[in-house]
Amino acid sequence: MEKKEFIEKVAKFVEAHHILRRDEGYLVAVSGGADSVVLLRVLLELGYRCTVAHCNFHLRGEESVRDERFVTRLCHDLGVECEVTHFDVAAYEREHGVSTEMACRELRYAWFRKLLHERGLAAVVVAHHSDDNIETLFLNLLRGSGIAGLAAMQPVRGDVRRPLLGVSRHEIEAYAVATGQSFVTDSTNLESVVKRNRLRNIVLPELRRQFPEADVGLQRTIANVQQCSGLYGRYVSELRQDCVSGTGEVERIDVARLAARTGESLATAIFELVRPYGFNSAQAAEMATAQVGKRFLSATHTATMGRDAIEIYHTQSLRDDKEYIVDLRAMTEQGGSCPRLPIAIEARIIDAAGFTPRSVDGKRTVCFDAASLLRCRLALRHWRRGDRFAPFGMRGTRLVSDIFSDLKLTEHAKRSQWILTADGTPVWLPGLRSSRHHCVSPGTKSIVLLTVAE
Repeated sequence: MEKKEFIEKVAKFVEAHHILRRDEGYLVAVSGGADSVVLLRVLLELGYRCTVAHCNFHLRGEESVRDERFVTRLCHDLGVECEVTHFDVAAYEREHGVSTEMACRELRYAWFRKLLHERGLAAVVVAHHSDDNIETLFLNLLRGSGIAGLAAMQPVRGDVRRPLLGVSRHEIEAYAVATGQSFVTDSTNLESVVKRNRLRNIVLPELRRQFPEADVGLQRTIANVQQCSGLYGRYVSELRQDCVSGTGEVERIDVARLAARTGESLATAIFELVRPYGFNSAQAAEMATAQVGKRFLSATHTATMGRDAIEIYHTQSLRDDKEYIVDLRAMTEQGGSCPRLPIAIEARIIDAAGFTPRSVDGKRTVCFDAASLLRCRLALRHWRRGDRFAPFGMRGTRLVSDIFSDLKLTEHAKRSQWILTADGTPVWLPGLRSSRHHCVSPGTKSIVLLTVAE
């Protein structure tokens, strides 16, 4: 394929899939290999504004240093700005418990997106080509993928652009040879250790020998699945709109409504709705029949089976294990509030002679004997399993979790509920219940009124 023909083929693919725009700047990921070097050269030929990003993972010793030098020299010769960064992959693996491949991916894309924000660039452009897409299809088949995996890589996915998906590795290398463009070779690509390399070096070459037209059929299959995926995605969006409620801290999937719409495909429908939160298909299948209270964890979120819904919330936002000291004397001297507390509480001390019980509801506004309460160390914290509470007007104590169940609180509401403790003993569930500890009695002279803001 001649230089002009190759560039025209890429340009037509970019235009057909609306991948790039002339009025935007792009961050081009360049490793120094043939694919990324040719990508940069073609984008410049087509007149796109490019900034290069190169990652040195220091995984191949002197070879990694060689790649960095090659890329910086190439950018200098082409008059293109080049950003280079260095990563400690081993440290990231230890900290996050991921594979080397995943560590490199997470590190580079986090850095790419940081550069996009800092430079005001539109997207990251990467050099994946049609051979890469066929390899991705096979890898996903071997994993037991659904329709999203069988659609392989898309030309446009979020802030990532792939303008070379319409050309093959052979065409890319032929263009490099025709233009006299040098490039470097990653020696690890020649080793058939990881799955992708075994596919690339052993399985697919044999498949092509036995079936010379294999690539044509496989690429057509990917295109067909991508079209089906578009229709499927619109249906999933309709299900989300109809069966998912809530925003911000917690979302709820109405399982009964979802089952009515999807029938025997309930587990698949649940998977599509929980997949964005990191849950897998096996977890989704279990959610379809799980009992109330069953919890599922992804890397970032928690899903809990409620009575009629699956509740999903970010694990990191579930609770704050800190204790926040409540200084009542300081609060009353400073206007009744404390901005450092995690919830807005107002405090007043009044004379018992003027107290009217109707001024408190025992939930959002509560009262205590000031002399008794002020002797205690007061703190706000989240509830803990085993916490017991002495409800006002009742004998004995109850588990806080039982009180939550009686009130039919959602799992998220339970886990995010704050408790006011006095010397470690729960005395108020703000918004829910007041304790009989430190209660107002005939001998009380001054009263503490506590109110949690709406």
